[in-house]
Amino acid sequence: MRFAISPLLLLAPLAVLAVPVEITLGDDVTSNSIPTVKEAAVQARQLLRSESIATLSTVFPEGEPHGLEGLPIGLMDYYADCSENGNPTLLFVGVATSFKNAKAGAPISLSIREHSKSWSTASQPRVSLIGRLSSPVARNSTEAERLKKCFVARHPDSRIWSPGNHIHNSDWVTFEVETIYWVGGFGNVAYIGFIPLDLYNSVTLEALDESNGGLINTLQKGWKKFRGLLGGAEL
Repeated sequence: MRFAISPLLLLAPLAVLAVPVEITLGDDVTSNSIPTVKEAAVQARQLLRSESIATLSTVFPEGEPHGLEGLPIGLMDYYADCSENGNPTLLFVGVATSFKNAKAGAPISLSIREHSKSWSTASQPRVSLIGRLSSPVARNSTEAERLKKCFVARHPDSRIWSPGNHIHNSDWVTFEVETIYWVGGFGNVAYIGFIPLDLYNSVTLEALDESNGGLINTLQKGWKKFRGLLGGAEL
């Protein structure tokens, strides 16, 4: 069983700040500092692994009783990176609006941003994953136990409403990524655009361990230059 998803995909809003002046960034930040799409794929997978809270966006389905049919809604939700191909795990709670909409066939996206402190939130990487939900993972299966261990490690409180609880009907599902839109930060020093699915899926755990967040951290050189040129205080 699969939850049917409309071919019209929902892309959550992603703000991009443009600096309308020519700026010399210096020897350490040049046009060659802008990551390639392949490097952006690694960055996107790094962000997926380092964060665990996202905005799950759906659209109210036909027949919605409050007259909201066709209107989008985005709500905070937990996720965990429990796969090797970049498909995050979600805890499907039957009573939740996002999952009700998805089950009714609404398009769905998962938007993730970096939450570390920065002089400019607009300079931080973010990604919108667009796709569909898998069928529920069989309860009491080996895979269900693996996902629970992984998910609860990131969100200890989720143990309370994990599958088999006495509060809500819930299941483990996989968010099957089909389209990736990446905003690495300011366009002068970051890759902005779509990332091919095969590049995103093929990023290995070894590549993530080797980079160890380095690709995202190199972007901070650009932000420091911008801040200094625009009169900002020290970080």
